[in-house]
Amino acid sequence: MSFKKTLKILLPTCLLLVLCVQSIIIFLPTISKHIIHSALGPLAGNQPLDFTISRLGVNDTQISDISFGEDLHLDTIRFSYHIDTKNIIRVQKIVISGLNVTLHLDEKNRIRVNGFSFPRDKDVDNTGRPVFDISAFESYFAYLPEDIVLKNSTLIIKVGKDRFCIPVTADIQLDRKTLLGEMKMSILPMNQKITLWATAKFLHGPVQMKIFAEHLYPEMLLAMVPDGDRILSKFHGPVDFSIETKDFSNFHFELNNLGLEAAPRLNFNFPKISGVLSHDKRVMALKADGPVQIISPGIDLGPFRFEIFSQMASGTIDQFSLTFQNEVTKTWGLTPKSMALSFYPIDFTDQIQLFDPHFRLFVSGDFEHQAGQLTFSGTGIKSFRKNKAKHKDVLNISGVQVKTEFDGNFWRPDSLKHVKLDALIDKIDFRQNIKDKGIRAQGVYFELPMTYPFRNIKTFGRAGAKKIVLHDKIAPAVSAKVVQASDFGMDITGKVTRLGFSGLTIDFSATAGLDSAMSPFAKCQIATDKFSVTENTLIPFIPGISQMGDLKFDISAKADFSYINQNINSSADIQVSNGTLNFLEPGFSVSGISAGMHFNDLMVPETLPGQYINIDTFNAGRFNGNNGKIRFSLEDGKSINIENFKFNWCNGIVSTEAFRLPSEDNAIHLTLYCDRLEMEDLFHQLGAFDAEGGGTLSGRIPVVMKKNEIGFDNGFLFSTPGEGGRIFITNLDRMLAGVPKNTPEFSQLDLAGEALKNFEYKWVTLKLNTHEDTLAVNMELDGKPLSVLPFEYDRNLNSFVRRNGQSPGSNFQGIKLDVNLSLPFNQVIQFGSNLKRIMNP
Repeated sequence: MSFKKTLKILLPTCLLLVLCVQSIIIFLPTISKHIIHSALGPLAGNQPLDFTISRLGVNDTQISDISFGEDLHLDTIRFSYHIDTKNIIRVQKIVISGLNVTLHLDEKNRIRVNGFSFPRDKDVDNTGRPVFDISAFESYFAYLPEDIVLKNSTLIIKVGKDRFCIPVTADIQLDRKTLLGEMKMSILPMNQKITLWATAKFLHGPVQMKIFAEHLYPEMLLAMVPDGDRILSKFHGPVDFSIETKDFSNFHFELNNLGLEAAPRLNFNFPKISGVLSHDKRVMALKADGPVQIISPGIDLGPFRFEIFSQMASGTIDQFSLTFQNEVTKTWGLTPKSMALSFYPIDFTDQIQLFDPHFRLFVSGDFEHQAGQLTFSGTGIKSFRKNKAKHKDVLNISGVQVKTEFDGNFWRPDSLKHVKLDALIDKIDFRQNIKDKGIRAQGVYFELPMTYPFRNIKTFGRAGAKKIVLHDKIAPAVSAKVVQASDFGMDITGKVTRLGFSGLTIDFSATAGLDSAMSPFAKCQIATDKFSVTENTLIPFIPGISQMGDLKFDISAKADFSYINQNINSSADIQVSNGTLNFLEPGFSVSGISAGMHFNDLMVPETLPGQYINIDTFNAGRFNGNNGKIRFSLEDGKSINIENFKFNWCNGIVSTEAFRLPSEDNAIHLTLYCDRLEMEDLFHQLGAFDAEGGGTLSGRIPVVMKKNEIGFDNGFLFSTPGEGGRIFITNLDRMLAGVPKNTPEFSQLDLAGEALKNFEYKWVTLKLNTHEDTLAVNMELDGKPLSVLPFEYDRNLNSFVRRNGQSPGSNFQGIKLDVNLSLPFNQVIQFGSNLKRIMNP
């Protein structure tokens, strides 16, 4: 009976206990959740915390669907633990899976999570908040887990309407005995892996850290960075980098194989950048250096190296310096036609070489003020064209030194106070081929003070060359003043002296620079005072001119040149006066030469029509003329169009039609149109005979000038129709030379000579032809002798013959004379030789 009573009591008790245990098991997660909520109390920002305890076991517990506000969500947290011999729960491992954290980037580039912003506003007073002391939690370190694993997690970044997801994994190992923790975290932005490794002591904080990545493409990160299109799109990889610190005061970093596209087909490669970032409570400093390679078609400059230092305090750069220089190399090479940078319309040579180059750029200062210097030097620069292994158009520059100084604030251009450019060159040598003596300039210098933006500080620089040698002929000097005229423009005024001509000084003024569209422009004016040119001053340039004789000219000139919008315009005016030429042969001279020439294009060169040359007098033995005038134009730099050639000869006028030099057969064909040449003077200059009396001749004389010969081709002159005249000709003995006496030919010539001593003519014609050095003259006259001629008719000879003094002679009432003469033409030929020496000295 007692057992039954006991059983009746025990069974309900056990059943009640089972029901209680089941109730506890069912409601324990809810109870635990309530206990956790009660223990945590109100959370920061009053953000709601929600979760579900999906598993509660003896050795593990799992919490699911955790959310904290709108920006933090977690799929599961799994705790693995056990009870040690001291009945203390030891957490072995925590596995966090599916953590999603959303970061909002606002317009001030601050990070916002669940209403909290980082970094905090500087004007918020935090002085009243207690300082966190981790040592207060030292007694709880024994409950820390040995391993914390983060997997399948994502960091979500929202920038405006854009949303970026970055996968994150991590593994944290904690040693409760040594109180040391080790973490290894990987983030994968744009599927690129960046690893963070760090160790820390629980009580003393971080010990060391290392961040590294391999084969990272920085250009793929551009969408995740504000203004990334402008900044990172120019960088390219793949790169390797690492950042390491052992004291969290000095961060050593290394970046390998970084590329930078500065312009299309112009890249900078940084094989290895290394440096250190240091900071204390007040100042942060950065030091870095490394080699630089410039990669672009047509450019071979060898390696460079840079060094940078920057110091920041209170969020502002208060000190920085940058050094960029080339490493030691023998030559730089440039091939302009292959370069990505276009130099149109400049036609560069095929190859440019720089020997022993030394380039250095140094900039230092702070955020408000920077100063720096750029220097370049080298033993030589050589530019040439290649044509079957032969160098042409060779330019040699020796002893190059260029220095630029600047001072101001590049972030605020209006405060850029001073820029100065200095250049020195020992010698510049240019020659078209190897044998050519070329052009050399020695002691070239250039100095220009500048401001940007332009402020008229009226500080002059200088430019010039101590000596310029042109084909070993002359050695002028150039000196000029240079002053800034605009942001990228300058005015130049100067002189060219020591040109080898008495009184010659070239004054020039120019404006050059870049216009508002950054296109180059130049304007230049050149002028000379009147100076004299003699054969002695020309001998160094034209050695053959010494064979001509004496010469003298007074010359003045001015010219204009402009290069605007890739167009070249030029013009020039040249005035010649008081010109004289005295040839070595006696009796050959030209005097009173003056000319005016306007060139409308010096690049061709060419002139407008109507240019002129005036000649007061010219003499060639018996031949002499005056008041000559040549109207001409220079065409395309290769030919001269003689529009008209006019001069006075034998007190008449001679003119020509237009002709061009040179002609296709290298000969000059022209026709001299003669108007009222005085017969007396003409006969004298032709060397035919001495004549007196009136009368004029007109007509044409075709002239051929080839090589050094001048010839007449069927020239024809005639007296003025309807106007007769009287002529007295003596010294006709030459007509009878070589003709046998007692022949009809001798008698006819003797009669003509006697008749012309006092002859009244109705008309006269002359025909002129040349053969080599002989002038053939055929003269026809119609008229009558004014005196009785000592001639009688001889029937045997069928001709008039000269009789003795007892004969009354014959009185002719009308007679036609046909006289042929062969005269020496050597004086005219000598004039042609002198003319050739003028045109081809």
